[in-house]
Amino acid sequence: MIKKIDKRLLYFYGENCRLSLSKIAKKIHKSPQLIKYTVSRLEKNKIILFYYTVIDYSCFDMLLFKVYFKGGCSKSSELNLLVKKLMENPYVTSIYEMGGQYDFLVEFMAQNPSKFNKELKMLIKEHEELNNYDIIINIVSHLYPRDYLMPKNKKANEITIPSEIIVGGDRDKTILNDKEKRILLAFVENPKIRLTSIASKLDINIKTVISVIKSLKSKKIIRAYKSALNIEKCNLINNKITLKLHNIEPEKENKMLDFCLNNPNIVKFSKTIGEWDVEIDVETSSPIDFREIYLEIREEFKDVIRSFNSYRIYKVFKHNYLAENYSA
Repeated sequence: MIKKIDKRLLYFYGENCRLSLSKIAKKIHKSPQLIKYTVSRLEKNKIILFYYTVIDYSCFDMLLFKVYFKGGCSKSSELNLLVKKLMENPYVTSIYEMGGQYDFLVEFMAQNPSKFNKELKMLIKEHEELNNYDIIINIVSHLYPRDYLMPKNKKANEITIPSEIIVGGDRDKTILNDKEKRILLAFVENPKIRLTSIASKLDINIKTVISVIKSLKSKKIIRAYKSALNIEKCNLINNKITLKLHNIEPEKENKMLDFCLNNPNIVKFSKTIGEWDVEIDVETSSPIDFREIYLEIREEFKDVIRSFNSYRIYKVFKHNYLAENYSA
């Protein structure tokens, strides 16, 4: 079980890995030295897996395709080889190992369905065992902080994290100049990179770097800098609820969004097109806790839910918000 200090640290550092350790130390009333040691320990023990920058990819007319694969890898060695291959694919942004009906989820990012289809067919041609799958198109995602990590009586006084971040949806295309693009990609590659390092690496004046970052944030292109956690080592479980809806009106949809926003264990709500209309990602400390949330959603919105299901997420191998093939 992770310690109390780890939970509070994971909350702040998990939602903003660029937050200075001295500020976190002040927030949770611990010494900066202890915070630095704890972060190193969390990284060494693979509790913090990696870091990623949340980018609103819709600003660049990019589409997010989710492919849920059924079967294909009966051995862990086969899965590891496949994951290694997928990690090298410039169109793949995220890779998850799942349980239940699906074995793993791969997210692709492309500018149009045709390009995505070509990449998927090429992948299946190389791995014929992957020819059984379902495709989901992501419309928009609402990201919520891991409020369950914070003590209820302290959250209100200490929180400095946005209660909601929206990525995707209908956005006007943004054209970046060369400097903006290079700086953006530097943060995609390394969310914790120092500004002085960017200036030196890209041979750009530090004041220009600061100005560009401020602009990218004001345009809501860069939304956050987060940490990917090893849920299993945190003694937590991650489940994805899928809902097929009917006759849902804006009022009911807003009620569902409010429900997700106010539940501390729900970390993402996504509107989709395909086998289902909604995905809700839930992190809990026990199957019983998840079951309560699952049943509450089914009961609260039974008049608009046509069908429902849930799937366990075991591992996250990669998670990005901008594909390597991006070009502005």
